[in-house]
Amino acid sequence: MRIGIISDVHSNADALKAVLDEFARRDVDKIICLGDIIGLGAHPEECIYLLEDQLKKGRILSAVRGNHEEYLLTKLPIHNHNDSSKSKLPQAIIDLFNWNHQQVSDQSVAAISQLPRQEMITVDKVRIFVSHYPLDRTGDFMPFYMKPTIKECRKIFRYAHAKVYLFGHTHVRDLCIGRRGDFFINPGSVGCPIGTDSASAGILEINGKQISYQQLDIDYNIDQAINDMMNYNDVVPAIEYTVDQFYRPIDTYHP
Repeated sequence: MRIGIISDVHSNADALKAVLDEFARRDVDKIICLGDIIGLGAHPEECIYLLEDQLKKGRILSAVRGNHEEYLLTKLPIHNHNDSSKSKLPQAIIDLFNWNHQQVSDQSVAAISQLPRQEMITVDKVRIFVSHYPLDRTGDFMPFYMKPTIKECRKIFRYAHAKVYLFGHTHVRDLCIGRRGDFFINPGSVGCPIGTDSASAGILEINGKQISYQQLDIDYNIDQAINDMMNYNDVVPAIEYTVDQFYRPIDTYHP
C-alpha cells in the first residue's frame, strides 16, 4: 500500500490541491493527515472541504486533530505552547486565530470534532502510530524537539508501541530509522513553505514486512497563496506577520 502523508496544511488550499494532485499522479492508495488542517492561512473551510471529499472517496486512512483544531473546538491559547518561558501570545495573533475560526462552517466544526487527537492503526500487520505531536498521559504535548534524535524520538513516543511513528507540528521534515527497523517520520508542512518553493509531504509504502518512505517537494503557486492571504491584511493585520514567519525566508524559525 502506498500512503500519502500530510501535515500542517494551515488553511493553504493552493498547496493542498497541489499535493492531492501529486498523490493521484503517483498512484497513492490512501492518505494520512497529521493535523493542523486550519489556522494561519486564507482558506480554512476549503481545506476542510478538500479533505472531506477525499474521505467520501474512501481515501483517508487516518486523520487526527492538531493544536489548531483544538483551538477551534475548545479555546484559544494564552501562551505559546512551544516556548518553555510560556511567553504570552500577542493579541494580533489571537485575532488571527479567531478570524480563521469564523470562516469555518458549523458542519466542518462537527466533522473536525469527530477526529481523534492520536490513534494507532494497522496496515498489512504493521502498526502505525498517528499523531500531530505525541501527547503525555495528561493530554499535553511531550517535550518539544524541532528535529529529534532517535533517543529523543523514543522518549516522546514512549507510551506508544508501533513500527512506524508519524508526527508533524514542527513544520520541519525529519526521518529517523532505529536499529529495530522502526520509522519516526515528520513529513514537514504542506502549507507553510518557510522560504522554499514547494509544499512538503511524503509517501509511506508498506508491502508485507518491507517499509519505505519517500519525501516529496511539490511545486505550487506560492505567490498566489501569499496574495490570497494579503487580501485580508486590512481586516486582520497579523496576516502579514504570518506571511513573514511562515512563507518568506527568515534567519530564525520557530513554529
